[in-house]
Amino acid sequence: MTPDIVHKIVSSVSARLGREAIYRKVKNKDEYYILDLAFSYFQKADRNRRNDYRSGYLYYKKNDTNYLLFVIAHAPIMASFFNKNFDYSEFKKIIIDTSKYRNENFMLCKRANKEEVIISKKINEFIDKLDEIEKVGLIKSIFTNPLNNKTGIGNVFAVGLGKGFNENDVGKIIDKSWSLFLWLYPSKPLFKRNASLNRSLQKIDRKCEIAKIKCLPKSIIKTVCSGQVEAAHIKPHKNGGSDKLENGVWLCSCHHRLTEGKLEGERGLNKFSVKYVSKHNTKQ
Repeated sequence: MTPDIVHKIVSSVSARLGREAIYRKVKNKDEYYILDLAFSYFQKADRNRRNDYRSGYLYYKKNDTNYLLFVIAHAPIMASFFNKNFDYSEFKKIIIDTSKYRNENFMLCKRANKEEVIISKKINEFIDKLDEIEKVGLIKSIFTNPLNNKTGIGNVFAVGLGKGFNENDVGKIIDKSWSLFLWLYPSKPLFKRNASLNRSLQKIDRKCEIAKIKCLPKSIIKTVCSGQVEAAHIKPHKNGGSDKLENGVWLCSCHHRLTEGKLEGERGLNKFSVKYVSKHNTKQ
């Protein structure tokens, strides 16, 4: 029977993804990969026509301890997307922001069939080690060995996100590590912009703030929240709106769509002065 926590992880990934994520159990092991079904289609572009599931979140339980990792294993095309989109400063922030959900920091990479493991109890020591590798290029150090027409041969990358966490922590870990998952896609501009606004709003409770917005028409007030809660720009990005806290609000996907490009004002940690401006209707 699939553990309840696996379904919780799938639900959290689905909410961020905007469509249903899936999970696949590792053969003969109580380990579960949580991924986007689209990854299978991306991997079909692999010259070996590999169609497996080793790119995404990996959950397993050992000695009554929950583990959650982000993993890319023997999947060259997925590694190439990740390589292209990788941002070390953001990666380091993810490691720091998720450190509260584990009692040990670890990263594994396998290059030229030689496994390297970096482990540290203290987050500062772990970051120092990553900084040392980054001096020569962390992402280049990890993904150096291409798949040379042999099944199961290639790069392995895994980084620990949680160890000893509970089910209530799942959504927070997924939120804080979401950029890792987005880096597995071939294009990233929209993803990267949304991730930036998401980071700016992290100190605000992630729940739809539609009730705070003034001058809403009755049709929107009566509309029930639905969909995932998203970071929404007050002034649209395409019109020069920034990704800073003062230009963002949390809205469910339904209310985000209904108010897109029709808001004015600003917000802060302890203030909220945003209103719906109907005159924008004719401009959009």
